[in-house]
Amino acid sequence: MKTLAFLAGVLAFAPALGAQLPIHEPLNPTSAIRTALYAQPYRDFDPRGGWQIRIGFAYGNAIESDAHGTSSYLLDAEAMRLTVGASRDLGPRAFVAVAGGVAGTYAGFADGFFEWYHGLIHFRQPERAARPRNQFAWRFVLPGTTVERRPVALALGDMRATVGLRHGQSLQSALSITLPTATGGLGRGVPAVALVHTVHQEVSSRLLFEGTFGTGATPHHGALAPWQRTLFASASTGIAIRLFGSQSLYGSFFWHSPYYRRTSLRSLDRHELTADFGWLARGRDGREWHVGLTEDLGPGDPGIDLILSVGRTF
Repeated sequence: MKTLAFLAGVLAFAPALGAQLPIHEPLNPTSAIRTALYAQPYRDFDPRGGWQIRIGFAYGNAIESDAHGTSSYLLDAEAMRLTVGASRDLGPRAFVAVAGGVAGTYAGFADGFFEWYHGLIHFRQPERAARPRNQFAWRFVLPGTTVERRPVALALGDMRATVGLRHGQSLQSALSITLPTATGGLGRGVPAVALVHTVHQEVSSRLLFEGTFGTGATPHHGALAPWQRTLFASASTGIAIRLFGSQSLYGSFFWHSPYYRRTSLRSLDRHELTADFGWLARGRDGREWHVGLTEDLGPGDPGIDLILSVGRTF
């Protein structure tokens, strides 16, 4: 009993959580080629100065099959994104950041694992059962237009440049511009802009809350231009709970407005709603690890069924 009391005392008077929720951005290639919006965490001022480096890896399995009249859409693929970013404070209030990376789309190897996982949680996917395992498809059939994409082993992604402004210790605004540097058809093809506001509140030494609201614009581009939206909105809300020391669990929800319009297909015209949850660890030197899973919450919407993400901040 004395040991338990001692541990409770340590947790009660421990220093502030000091963590931030991971960056979240759509991985579905059909969505990612349209929007520059993402969930931008609050970035603490670092009085030591210098650059902070972030490496993020995400790998997901997608199956979306939709048809209405003569229109249809099929995405059966595994998607990967590796991002490297750097940020630096310009003072207590402002910071700048740049990010880029590589991406790919594949026939994959993990359909069997994802079927097992969804069976474990009693989540049915009839569209997965109707498709052969580990075969690639990414096809749009819309009035007068057919677009079919091939797998991409490795391609450059769009570059992102960000200027951020802290409005005190609990509110932040970040303006981002993406440049069309991507190859392999996995980029937006045009410059895009996003403005994301973040609310950050350490409720206690063990509980952190963060929420975001963003607006963005991406001009029409390519063969799907007649059905593309140009103005977007996003929102997120999440918490991190410290268990002991630097170890925390986090969970968040991310919502994004529809990416396309008037296709008559739910998988393209609906909004996205996903849940992200996992583990965080942050050292006293500010270095941070995260391992997470992202799950699509809206059957038939643009969210990817399951994503594994790993991140490291230096």
